[in-house]
Amino acid sequence: MTLRVMALVTGLLMAFRPACSQPPAAANLQSLYKAGKWAELRAAVSNTKGNALSALYSGATAVVFNEDAARSEKALRSVINAAPHSDAAYEAYEWLSHAFLRTGQYRRLMAVMEERWAGFPDKRDRAAEQAALAGFRGLPDQVTVKTRPSVLPHEKDSIFIPLTVNGTSAEFFFDTGAGLSALSESEARRLGLHISETSGTMGTTTSKSAFHTAVAKDVVVGGLHLRNVSFTVFPDNQEPWSHLQPGRQGIIGIPVILAFGTLRWVRNGAMEIGGKPGRLNAQEANLRFEGDHLALAVTVEGLSITGSLDTGAIDTDLFEGFAKQFAPMLNTAGKKETMELKGIGGTETLEAIRLPDLKFTIAGRDTVLSPARVMPGKSWFRCCVANIGMDLLTQADAFKIDFRAMKLELEVAK
Repeated sequence: MTLRVMALVTGLLMAFRPACSQPPAAANLQSLYKAGKWAELRAAVSNTKGNALSALYSGATAVVFNEDAARSEKALRSVINAAPHSDAAYEAYEWLSHAFLRTGQYRRLMAVMEERWAGFPDKRDRAAEQAALAGFRGLPDQVTVKTRPSVLPHEKDSIFIPLTVNGTSAEFFFDTGAGLSALSESEARRLGLHISETSGTMGTTTSKSAFHTAVAKDVVVGGLHLRNVSFTVFPDNQEPWSHLQPGRQGIIGIPVILAFGTLRWVRNGAMEIGGKPGRLNAQEANLRFEGDHLALAVTVEGLSITGSLDTGAIDTDLFEGFAKQFAPMLNTAGKKETMELKGIGGTETLEAIRLPDLKFTIAGRDTVLSPARVMPGKSWFRCCVANIGMDLLTQADAFKIDFRAMKLELEVAK
């Protein structure tokens, strides 16, 4: 079963609109920023003299490309310190919140949001943000104690890998589409974790679901040792837990996966983590973080699209934005049908358009989605028109994700 968790830290990123006119160089930076052309913006900022705008843009691109956290925080903090109540400061807080949420720094997340709420008490989104983040209050910052390269076993074609939680063994699946790690209630109890009474609400693929939280003092995945790992906890009768055995009712989300540094999944039953990373070349990177979502640049039938990368999804799904971009193809070759979309909170039946097949080129390798189902009435994240699942990734013999180089590679045995 699949679970695609949407982190609810804040709404869409706002465009910075300074009150005064700008010189051409600054206007160019702003246009790149508003268009989300992150690689171009990163290159342009590196050739710009330091000021509040360039510091904001530098910090933003560092968050997008998962660069050095201390450097990005320094740049964004300089924007806040220079003009604490400016539009630029408001956006700097936003970028910091994404960086802290993604890495499981929940205490720092709440601290920076409290700062923003205090500094901007009249903002319209303030009450909604406070409600969405209520479930994160009191959670600690995740800490990496030790990391070394290691190889983990998995069943053939499976994404379940072994780990220990407070010394108790389990097998959870790794899900790059999950902004948070998660457990069923019974799994949390099996692991001896205390489930908090505080609750929050989280948007999932199909609905909004209430959750509680639990914190594991120690989590060990191969050569990776983490402390203070927070999990969202959902009822046993929800997807995907109702189909999983005890000891397997858990998800390894982005905060833990990022700590791997690199991961390489091999079809025959090996998962390598903590390997030597590459160096970032933003122009060549096919991964980036859009808000709280890991986004992948691919081509479909020769046209560029961006999809969310979701190893927790069995199937690749295509949404409203895809339907608009490929309307002529759907009108001529598509057939109408209905399909079910499953997620925590239930199953949603949607109208769909079915195509016999579509060619996806991922990291220079051709894969085929057959059949391809498009849901024209289902919106997705603003950044993405598709959710790319394991059905495409496992057409390769192995795939590797490098979170420093921000690249996904597909490997085919010769």
